[in-house]
Amino acid sequence: MKAQRPVRPGWFFRNRRQYLALSEVPRTLNIPSQEVQDAVTLGELQIERISGCKAVAVNELFHYIDMRGGKR
Repeated sequence: MKAQRPVRPGWFFRNRRQYLALSEVPRTLNIPSQEVQDAVTLGELQIERISGCKAVAVNELFHYIDMRGGKR
C-alpha cells in the first residue's frame, strides 16, 4: 500500500490542481473575511464547488495576492 502524506483540512486536489476551502482563505492570507467576501463579489476570486464545498484554486489566490499588492 502506498503511503500518502496527510493533507491539512480545507485543502483539496482535483485534476492535479490544488484548492483551498473558501472558509480557510482569511486565516491563510491573514486578512478579514469581509475582504474575501468583497473579492468574490467583485469577481477578483473565482470559486468552485468541490464535493459541495466552496473552494478557490491556489493559483487564483496567488493572482489575487499580486493584484492586492498593486492596490496598496
